[in-house]
Amino acid sequence: MILMAGVQLFELVCVVIVTSCVISFHCYNVQADGDPPEEILSGGKEKRPERTNSWDFPRVEIYVFAGRNADLPCNITPNYPDDEISLVLWYNNKSPSPQYSLDSRSGNFDRARHWKSDQLASRAHFHIHTEPAYLQLDHVTSEDESVFTCRVDFERARTRYQEVGLNLIVPPKKPVIKDDKGKVQQSLIGPYNEGDQLILECEVVGGNPRPKVMWWRESVLLDDSFKVTADLVARNVLRIPSLQRHDLMAVFTCEASNNGYSSPTSTSVTVDMNFRPLAVSLQGKRKPLSAGKFAQIECHSVGSRPPAVISWWKGNTRMKSTKSVVSVNGNATTSILAFKPTIKDNGLYLSCVAENPLIEDHRVEAGWTLKIHYLPQLSLRLGSKLRHSHIQEGNDVYFECNVNASPETKDIVWKFEGEEVEINPAAGIIVSNQTLVLQHVKRTGRGRYTCSATNSEGLGESNPVFLRVQYAPVCKPGQKIIYTTTENEPIHVTCDVASDPEDVEFTWSFNNSHDNYYLSNFNFHKTRSTIVYIPKSKYEFGSLSCSASNSVGNQNVPCVYSIVAEGPPEPVQNCTLFNQTQNGIGIDCTDGYDGNLMPHIFVEVYDIMTGSIVANFSSFSLSFFMRSLPPGLNFVLKIYVVSHQGRSQPLVLKGRTLHIPETQSRQGKEWKLLVNPVLIALLFIVVLFILIALCAVVILKRRQISQRKANQEPEEKLPKYTSHPEKEIIPTEEFAKDFYEEKCPDVIPDSKYLEIPVCNLVSQEEGRIPKQICTAAGSSTRDFDGNFEIHEIHPTESENLQTKMWKDPALLEGISSEYYSGEYIDLQTGYRRDVAKASSLTSHERHFKQTDV
Repeated sequence: MILMAGVQLFELVCVVIVTSCVISFHCYNVQADGDPPEEILSGGKEKRPERTNSWDFPRVEIYVFAGRNADLPCNITPNYPDDEISLVLWYNNKSPSPQYSLDSRSGNFDRARHWKSDQLASRAHFHIHTEPAYLQLDHVTSEDESVFTCRVDFERARTRYQEVGLNLIVPPKKPVIKDDKGKVQQSLIGPYNEGDQLILECEVVGGNPRPKVMWWRESVLLDDSFKVTADLVARNVLRIPSLQRHDLMAVFTCEASNNGYSSPTSTSVTVDMNFRPLAVSLQGKRKPLSAGKFAQIECHSVGSRPPAVISWWKGNTRMKSTKSVVSVNGNATTSILAFKPTIKDNGLYLSCVAENPLIEDHRVEAGWTLKIHYLPQLSLRLGSKLRHSHIQEGNDVYFECNVNASPETKDIVWKFEGEEVEINPAAGIIVSNQTLVLQHVKRTGRGRYTCSATNSEGLGESNPVFLRVQYAPVCKPGQKIIYTTTENEPIHVTCDVASDPEDVEFTWSFNNSHDNYYLSNFNFHKTRSTIVYIPKSKYEFGSLSCSASNSVGNQNVPCVYSIVAEGPPEPVQNCTLFNQTQNGIGIDCTDGYDGNLMPHIFVEVYDIMTGSIVANFSSFSLSFFMRSLPPGLNFVLKIYVVSHQGRSQPLVLKGRTLHIPETQSRQGKEWKLLVNPVLIALLFIVVLFILIALCAVVILKRRQISQRKANQEPEEKLPKYTSHPEKEIIPTEEFAKDFYEEKCPDVIPDSKYLEIPVCNLVSQEEGRIPKQICTAAGSSTRDFDGNFEIHEIHPTESENLQTKMWKDPALLEGISSEYYSGEYIDLQTGYRRDVAKASSLTSHERHFKQTDV
């Protein structure tokens, strides 16, 4: 039984296998393994797929231009002659629902019912009487591009599936040509050097189906091999191992095509090539350059195509301030370098290099070593052992100035805040070599310091170094120091101090004539503190003192702020006068003043007789002394207290100065004469009248002398004297000319002294005749009292004649003199006064005194 059952099972398996093979052979049409899918172009004949033993039906790809018709094949032929089609369904991968259906289950296949989706309603037609049958799509659009599946159901055979890929034909984009560095090349490329390898990559993006990419040189095909990358880019690389001169301006074209209906797209490039420069040279003389001053140097190069690129190098640094000029034929290039040398350029090699930048390892060079003259370069810093952040008042500080100059410099000038530092060892300012020493530095030494030096190139100055000197707090100037308020009205008082470091602590206190205590209701931040103060009575107006301290020390002088009641200050009280002298009065106010803490007292002094103001005085003290008052007068004193709120009601006092004694007193060798202004005025009037009288006398005398000269004979050389000396004056000719041209006798001309000979005459009672009257000019001496000058002279011929004339007794009548013989008397010292005073020439003795004009 078991054996019989096994045999039957084996027979059944064999039947199933044979049946499956027959069905596979008749129902499926497949292509051999390894063959590409068949392409069906629109408008062409579809090839019937060959049947194979495979269970899968491969996909057929169809390509069509947009707007044209597409025929999608589907094999609907039954595998058995007695089998019939019951249903045909068309799907695409964009929708799970059928797009087209043919239903013949109800009867005759020729009268089968056709159904279309809305998308294909007017464009789809299924042709079932062709071999193979096909679904025709009219006016294909991009929305139709998909994978269509044809499903065929038979009455007896199993269902058949077939896939058709509908693809739109898209021309490829314009090819892009790149060099070996990935840089896009267009039109003229290069230049390339002779012998260089040329590598050009042609990339084509897009295209359906995939395009073919080929390289052409004019009409010659160079390369048709291409690859498609992972990102669906078709690429063809052209390689020319060595470019020759005939490759100059050669045109290379990359072409891409993917169908036989449209023209291929292409891109062309033209290759340019280079030649090497032959020679380069520097023009001009080699001479030292000055740092900071423009220098200009020329470099000349020939033999390059295109024109050589000339570069300038200073050491290993390329210079950019250049200008190049190319010759007409492009064979020669001249480059001009304009630059300012610096101190760092000294000793560097300046070179001019001509090269084609695309030709490696070939350059032509010329140059020389630079010699630079430059200003002194100075670098200033604090001494290496100093800690800049901890310098305090009283510390010793020193600066070090490093100098680098060519040519060398000698002296170094130190400056503080732009002003030259004067060396003063006594004040602790010392200079040693290149070091500035500040002993016991003060806060005033805080600031910027520099050092400078000069050589033939000019003046050089160092970097400024700020010296930070830490100091105890001090009040900042310009603060508001007077605050006005009323009782029970709070005010905010701000205290600003200058301090280094700025972290300070404050202390506030109140002070006036009635009380003194510390305050605590204040706040502060760094160098500013603010307190709210409320005066609750008139005794709480006074001064607030603000004092600060930091790590350096305490503030020496606190900041004082006056708290003043609003309105004019109260008048002073209990004022008394003291120490009343001839020219001064003292005032002392000792009680009753409770206004401003720093009173400003004004006093107006009035003459009690005239009511006019005599003097004004001011003082910041309640006790003071008024000086320079007129003596012997009675005064009314009005005393005010003045503040920024106004001035108080006056306090009126009466006072007087002592009289000066009527007589003069002599102290030691000085005479003191008390002078009254009225007396001075009267004296001035008297002097004026005297001067007028003197002028009148002089004018009268001049007229008399003029009349006398008119009556004299021409041969007389000397004037004659009469018995009336008050009407006659005996001047010399020069004296008469200079003296009588004066309009007033008290005006002395600026010319030389006028001198007349005065002879020593002996009275007639003695009966003596002078031995010598006048002598010629000689030495000069003074008289015994020093009142006038005496000139010793030697007699001349004319003067000897005068001697004879003076011997005449008529001339000697009534005349006597005690003056020395043969001497001149200075008219400035005695003669003018005698002319004005003399009324006669007598034998009485005359004394000449120096008269001030």
